[in-house]
Amino acid sequence: MSNCEQTHRPSYGQIQSLLAFYQRLLKTNPILTKSITSGIIACAGSTLSQVVAGGAVSTKVSRSFLIFGSLVTGPVTHYLYIALDKLFPGTGLAKSLLRVLTDRLVFSPAFLFLTIYLLGRLQGLTNKEALDAVKEKYFSSLLANWKIWTVPQIVNINLVAPQNRVLFANLVALVWNFYLASAKKK
Repeated sequence: MSNCEQTHRPSYGQIQSLLAFYQRLLKTNPILTKSITSGIIACAGSTLSQVVAGGAVSTKVSRSFLIFGSLVTGPVTHYLYIALDKLFPGTGLAKSLLRVLTDRLVFSPAFLFLTIYLLGRLQGLTNKEALDAVKEKYFSSLLANWKIWTVPQIVNINLVAPQNRVLFANLVALVWNFYLASAKKK
């Protein structure tokens, strides 16, 4: 490896500094930080999945994920995790189970509907076309959501520090989008 390549690799100290900076931003501006992070990661995931799928990158699609992640996912999930902890405070199997079941059976179905509809609208679909997209994709997407996201959400809701839950979910979404794009390409 050349010296040039070594200087571009972030060091452990640099990564630690970045994480510490992120944690400070979460304390001073939690919603703004989570919103910006959600938008960037959603846009990156959309763009990456388009590249891996082998097609041209649609700026309209990537932009829709940036907007949706920033204006919807970041703030909504910030308040979701706070609400789950307030509705079912404490520890123990029963409280953990209630938090996860509320996320999976109440929040996820409603948020998925909103996601499919708003992404369609942000990508230029009419109201009718976006509702048709919901009718076409909703149930298969909900079943996939329950299959794929239940284990990460059990971990997220019960083991991840509350201030990092939105980031954790965004990173799982990034990996999931990459996997889906890779599977489509094969």
